[in-house]
Amino acid sequence: MAERILASDLVRNTWIAVRNRLRLLQRREIGYVVLPIAGSYSERTLRPRRPFPLSLLPWPPPSPSVESLGNTLDRLAGDPRVEGAVLVISGLAAGPATLSSLRQAVLRFRESGKRAVAYLHDLSMWSYYLACACDEILAPESAQFRAAGMWSEALFLKDTLALAGLEADFEAIAEYKVSPDMFRRTSMTEPHREMLESLLDSLYAEVIAAIATGRGLGRKKVRELLDAVPLTAAQACEASLLDAACYEDELPVHLGTPQRPMALLAWEQARRNLIRPRRWHSRQRIGVITLEGMIVPGPSRRSPLPLPLPLPLPPAQAGADTLVQQLRAAAQNKRLAAVVLHVDSPGGSALASDLIWREVDNLRQVKPVVVFMSNQAASGGYYVSAPADVIIAQSVTLTGSIGIWGGKIVTRGLFAKLRAGRQVVSRGKAAGLYADTAPFSEEERAKVRADIGDGYARFKARVAQGRGKTDEEVEAIARGRVWTGSQAVEHGLVDSLGDLQSAAGRARELADMDPRRYVPLVTLSVPKHYLLPQPISESAGQWLDGLWRLFREGTLALAPWEIRIRD
Repeated sequence: MAERILASDLVRNTWIAVRNRLRLLQRREIGYVVLPIAGSYSERTLRPRRPFPLSLLPWPPPSPSVESLGNTLDRLAGDPRVEGAVLVISGLAAGPATLSSLRQAVLRFRESGKRAVAYLHDLSMWSYYLACACDEILAPESAQFRAAGMWSEALFLKDTLALAGLEADFEAIAEYKVSPDMFRRTSMTEPHREMLESLLDSLYAEVIAAIATGRGLGRKKVRELLDAVPLTAAQACEASLLDAACYEDELPVHLGTPQRPMALLAWEQARRNLIRPRRWHSRQRIGVITLEGMIVPGPSRRSPLPLPLPLPLPPAQAGADTLVQQLRAAAQNKRLAAVVLHVDSPGGSALASDLIWREVDNLRQVKPVVVFMSNQAASGGYYVSAPADVIIAQSVTLTGSIGIWGGKIVTRGLFAKLRAGRQVVSRGKAAGLYADTAPFSEEERAKVRADIGDGYARFKARVAQGRGKTDEEVEAIARGRVWTGSQAVEHGLVDSLGDLQSAAGRARELADMDPRRYVPLVTLSVPKHYLLPQPISESAGQWLDGLWRLFREGTLALAPWEIRIRD
């Protein structure tokens, strides 16, 4: 049954049509619009809710996102006066999957018939990976092509901890669950090396394929060129890796002619003169819930300040209490036809992951749930994704890691070095199970292994239930192994490859929504109940406590130090 036209749409679209006509009558030349692609990028633009009167303050604009760039390119694609866009890529900080989403936004822009030109200050691997989605790639004459490949580094601190009198006592299931190896080993195990080799092979092949397709070169040729770096801009042009070397002030002549230079406008100048699309809105919405960071019990938190820790710890914590509230609110919201769960998490607490899993499973009984995996959705991140109707990931997403670990850091040696005396009084035979005063006894170790073994069996059962597999089939692709999105599709852990827009489209299909109607994506969040932010000391303490609790229970986490892929 067709939806009725909203009265607000009639008024809005009439006004838009009039304004668009007036702008076209002005015959103002736009040409190319310059879009800076720099800094940190996220998948979505998150605008925090600020209570009155804080909402009246001139807060800085939200950080750029794939969503905001996609909306901008859609505006440019819909204006016949726009020839194309110049993407000035410099100092870009984004994960591989986020870059893949940016690539797809650029490719959709090109499908509209517009040209996309990349101007690079940074010719590193991942920046160039994004640039290859464009029609043309330019760089300054002084630039160096440094897309030399990828490498992964594993750090081992067992002997370092021993110097301080500390000892890591961890248990893990199974051989590919190498998260605690940083603390308990001095070198890489063979399964660890095998997994990293496989991940690098898959990721490198993805980048090689993107470059080969974008530049019209053979994959073998691309590999040879990357092995020959660094290259000067002139050498890169000769090898067809760049189209031309020029400075930014030369772009109008390069894109046009000396007699008729192409007009270039900054986005802030162009946006006021662009025509706006007319949209007929649906009465229903698609809700988006973002699960970002380490999964922990309690509320979601962010690190209040950069903490002086030697580990690359994630700044965000996805609290089970917060996610449960969001998922329950989504189930009760009658205007939401479907929900997209956006997961970007290395996992975390087994308990917290299971609580979130339960609510995702309950929500799925009420309305369609589609999971979109961004840069990583591993271990607990995959655990919470398993019950969804459809799972979509990027080819470079890190996922899987179906395994579990747990243990403690023993500090008795440290206190001995400090000549500090410690005396303990306890009640109950198991009271000191996770106490940091001594390693596990054989009896205690058996209890810990039984505990995490139970968690591993539950994890596999959740995956088997959600993905329609037997326990044996799950075991073959589990054992703590991490997969790329492409590999996960082959193993049935992911349904298809795509971005957040693809996930929203799949959610519309599952909800049987009118494809002719514009369906807004609504961010579901839990409002904050305080007017002023918590003191830094208090929020920092809560953040560290949420992290520390992970070591005292079964942990479903691809630790942030486990896999670091660099170019």
